[in-house]
Amino acid sequence: MTLDFRPYIDDVLADIEAHAEWHEEVSQGKMFGILVTTDGHVLKAYSGQICGRSDWEGYVPPIYDYLQPQGYFKRHEVEIVALHDAGKPTRERSAALQRWLFSKFVLCSPNGERRSVRDVFSDWATANHSKQTQPPGGTGECCAPKLLHYANSHNMIPLALTEFWYGKSPKGEIRHHGMTYEPCQAKCQPILPFLLGNRLQEVIGSRPAPPPVTHLKVLYEDPWLIAVDKPAGLLSVPGKRDNHCAEKILHDQLNYQLSTITCQLSTVNSQLSTVNCQLSINPRMVHRLDMDTSGILLAAKPPEVYKAMQRQFALHENVQKEYVAVLSGRANDNLNDKSLSPVTCQLSTGKIALPLSPDFYNRPMQVVDYKKGKEATTEYEFLSPNVVKLRPLTGRTHQLRVHCAHPDGLGMPILGDPLYGSEAADRMYLHATKLSFIHPVTNETITIESPAPFI
Repeated sequence: MTLDFRPYIDDVLADIEAHAEWHEEVSQGKMFGILVTTDGHVLKAYSGQICGRSDWEGYVPPIYDYLQPQGYFKRHEVEIVALHDAGKPTRERSAALQRWLFSKFVLCSPNGERRSVRDVFSDWATANHSKQTQPPGGTGECCAPKLLHYANSHNMIPLALTEFWYGKSPKGEIRHHGMTYEPCQAKCQPILPFLLGNRLQEVIGSRPAPPPVTHLKVLYEDPWLIAVDKPAGLLSVPGKRDNHCAEKILHDQLNYQLSTITCQLSTVNSQLSTVNCQLSINPRMVHRLDMDTSGILLAAKPPEVYKAMQRQFALHENVQKEYVAVLSGRANDNLNDKSLSPVTCQLSTGKIALPLSPDFYNRPMQVVDYKKGKEATTEYEFLSPNVVKLRPLTGRTHQLRVHCAHPDGLGMPILGDPLYGSEAADRMYLHATKLSFIHPVTNETITIESPAPFI
């Protein structure tokens, strides 16, 4: 359900500020959650603990409180720490303690059924063929599970739920103070269906579906390749839960044209018609654009051309891409030219090099990881105070979005970015405006352009 959570968030923010003893810890970054029920109750939660406590007044209690000083968990935790300090192996003991803990986190479903986090997670993993069969550490301690378990245990019917970030962004990640976020993928997604049943999308909410697309504008076409203008909100290729994508639309579009030509020929030569009816075109995208990004998308028709273009895009040597983005905020002080003031740095050019890795707990989000991340480099050129041209020199997932939003990059999220942004809009303002490559058959340099619709 769509609900304006801002008044509720403001109330929680005021309560946080009233707890002076929280400030040092919470200012470093903490997720808070709010659940509104059908009978008007407003429940609040925080992830994990604050100042070593899970029982702050006014917030829902933990699903299981394992922090009692003389309790089973704390006693065994002390033993494991002592063994570790003595240089003795602790892996098996730690794993056993974690399994015991998850057996104590017992969730309540909307119909009153009670099952442990461990069992719920395991069943979800089996049903979804997931390699992650055991819950990650901290599963059940996030805001959403706490709130839903409490509501179900007290015969309250959830109406709408949200989580928002307070304080600094975690190292490597991108979180904005006061902005709302969906529950995490790795810890919460497997157990939320049990806690909400078939009301998951209704209560947690989802972005409204974009208008249906049945035809794509062709920007370039020859016997081997075709480039189209992908609108924002459309997948490039089929997803896990949605087959409606640019590749499928293009397939139908090309084969409809082919069938039309065939039907026209049938009136002239029935034998030729029979031959042509056996033909079909199966275009495949040689690269991808994020669902929320619009612009140039290239597909290959024959399989051998698809393979050749995939190799070319993977090497990134003969492929040049340009994007235009509208940004939120103003350029920060991390831009390459340190002599420029914040007023003039919007007209600067430079290069961003921030290595990226997948965020295990929040796929498909990416994090900046200086130790294990893959090289990711972007050239930028400000065209106006909030409009920037971006040239990716590598092709990492969400590269431009992270490089714009991260404080070590531009420190200016792309306007409307639903994952890394700080300002909502009617779309994400990122458009692929130019693509150059070497044609795998003719060896010509091909350049395709698509002006950004929002400039």
